[in-house]
Amino acid sequence: MIEVLNPTAGPATGKIMMAERTGTLDGLRLGVIWNGRPYGDRVINSVIDLLRQKYSFESVTFRKKPFIGNVAPASIRDEIVESCDAVITGIGD
Repeated sequence: MIEVLNPTAGPATGKIMMAERTGTLDGLRLGVIWNGRPYGDRVINSVIDLLRQKYSFESVTFRKKPFIGNVAPASIRDEIVESCDAVITGIGD
């Protein structure tokens, strides 16, 4: 006898709400969370460079998750929430 397991969780049941848009990034504190995938830092830094051509940030906080497969640890999330007005995340490869 072979037991077959189904690892799927089924359809999502919660609601996802989009964050309210800032309108402009001028003068805001930008947070960046990189998941650590190869070359993702280059991609995100290129995006930041492009954004800097259009907007003037007060600051940019760049953090890397310690492990690709997990969500960012609470310490990183808390820091970003407390010190940033807008956040971008990204991957690589």
